[in-house]
Amino acid sequence: MKKQIITLVATAMFCGVTYAQKFQKLYYKDVTKEIGDVSFKVDNAVSTDGETKFKLKITNKSANFIIYKPTESKFVINGKESKPSEKNIIINPNASTFVTINLKGTGYNEVKNYSYVIDGLYSVSTSGDVVKTDNFKLPPAKNDFKTGDFTCTMTGLVKETDKTEVKFKCAYNGNKVGIINGSKASIKMPDGNEYANAKKPGLLDSKTREVMLMKGDEETVTLKWDRFEGGKKMDMQKVIMEIVWNETFSESPLVKEKGDTIELEFDEAVTTAKNK
Repeated sequence: MKKQIITLVATAMFCGVTYAQKFQKLYYKDVTKEIGDVSFKVDNAVSTDGETKFKLKITNKSANFIIYKPTESKFVINGKESKPSEKNIIINPNASTFVTINLKGTGYNEVKNYSYVIDGLYSVSTSGDVVKTDNFKLPPAKNDFKTGDFTCTMTGLVKETDKTEVKFKCAYNGNKVGIINGSKASIKMPDGNEYANAKKPGLLDSKTREVMLMKGDEETVTLKWDRFEGGKKMDMQKVIMEIVWNETFSESPLVKEKGDTIELEFDEAVTTAKNK
């Protein structure tokens, strides 16, 4: 009797392995994991003999920047740990993006279930320490300036009666994370009043949104002001103006957040349908 039971168990195990092996591709169920203010969604997960891969959609529901470093995460497949090699991903505040995670190997179409351990998740506050910055005159006496660990050079200037547009290329060389928010800048006119930047942040204008810079990064910042009422005294082509930076430049530390584990589960129905 005992021999028969052992034989039946062995047969069942063998059948389970060959069941997985008979498919060229294995498909997995979509799964979502919430980690604080960040949502990770795995979809289109598939394994072949030579690789396993999936699309990882990351949604940032906070007002901070999120950095995800895939190389700090790991696959756990049949007890063996393997690291992905994808580049770092930056997710803007209240935005989403995706990356395809791909692991090369052999025999992955025999693996029905495995784990993906999410680590390397960091946040950067957009309400960091403001870097006080001197006003910048237009037209300028010189084209570049330094403020804290930021260095900026004016790369373009249009100064007309009814429009002023100025571009700066700014680099960050600090040991924290630099944030530039061009929408915070204003222009000071001869009447002593300050006027807000006309280029407001928007999804279709990446140059006016908050931008995050790691050490050595650089970014272009575009500022614009439209026609002012007041006649010749407010003619932007003829008068001297000053850019007031306010809270345009700031720094924040890189804060590591806790991770979690996503379990990928074999989808028998989809696998059977797609392998016909």
